[in-house]
Amino acid sequence: MTIILKVIGIPRSTYYHRKYYRVEEKQVSEGRPAPGYSTHQDGHKVPDDQIKAFLLELIAGEYHNFDYRKLTKMLRRAYKLQINKKKVYRLCKELDILRPQKRKTNKEISAQSHHNSF
Repeated sequence: MTIILKVIGIPRSTYYHRKYYRVEEKQVSEGRPAPGYSTHQDGHKVPDDQIKAFLLELIAGEYHNFDYRKLTKMLRRAYKLQINKKKVYRLCKELDILRPQKRKTNKEISAQSHHNSF
């Protein structure tokens, strides 16, 4: 067996470890399913489709440059929704209206490293 492993280029320890100690792949849970609604401040349920329509209204108006965090605040203010920014992120992702992330410039990176060195 040693000769075969040398020809293949696999160490003996690796071969025997994999033979006797099979590592099972981790199964990642995707969390609980989304409920499909949020609540209004007065307590009634607002379906996700309606929230998507609200988001499209905001994007079509003067809030076209807003990211999902600011859109969350606008949904809370304008439509009186109790909604989480993570949910707004997910809905924006489904609608394909996410703004691209800002890239840090070299100036910002060097200033941040200088600040952290003290």
